Amino acid sequence: MTKIKDLIKNNKLIFISIILYSIAFFVKPEIFFRGLEMTKGFLIEMIEVMPPILIISSLITVWVPSEVIMKHFGKDSGIKGKFLSIFTGAISAGPIYAAFPVAQALFLKGASIANLVIIISSWAVVKVVMFMVESSFLGLSFALTRYALTIPAILIMGYIMEKLVSREDILNEIENKDNKIIYKNSKEVLNDLPNMNCGACGYANCKLFAEGVIKGEVTIDDCVIRQKTKKIA
Repeated sequence: MTKIKDLIKNNKLIFISIILYSIAFFVKPEIFFRGLEMTKGFLIEMIEVMPPILIISSLITVWVPSEVIMKHFGKDSGIKGKFLSIFTGAISAGPIYAAFPVAQALFLKGASIANLVIIISSWAVVKVVMFMVESSFLGLSFALTRYALTIPAILIMGYIMEKLVSREDILNEIENKDNKIIYKNSKEVLNDLPNMNCGACGYANCKLFAEGVIKGEVTIDDCVIRQKTKKIA
């Protein structure tokens, strides 16, 4: 019974959608079949778009060092990080939902909440391709004015979001969903580390690495020795 409750809790939107579809089927079948057709088209689009996006997200996680992401998209990246985030979103391809796996990969590597908001928002409303289409249909002055108003609004929204939402809030949500261990302090992290102080992770010792995990600079899986131990096991 507990497993069923957890399943429903973790997939609330899916269950709500099933209930609404069921009601529509009995009350207005034409709405049900129209919605089913739209859902089919949406799923086909996702099958076409999501695989390459998930591959890109995986490559970011595996290949790109945390310090690189933190330098260009982290909390201390400054105004350069903000403009790089706008540029990243602006040159992106695919629908807006494709931005979220990439955003999660960047977040887990140390990107700030403000820059994630900027990337996602830019992906949605300030794409280069969108500017070309918009200016051709509504005129260049309209497109330029909208972009001039939209970009500052995105920057402000990123700043506000970083004040309202903490890294810990997001990490707790992700970890609860994936049934991962939630570390409350660096001491708990240290208990799960080999404590060899090898420095392969980029930190001088395991204690500093553990503090980096709590701050969100790295994840515990960035421990090189721990990764090798897992592979052997």
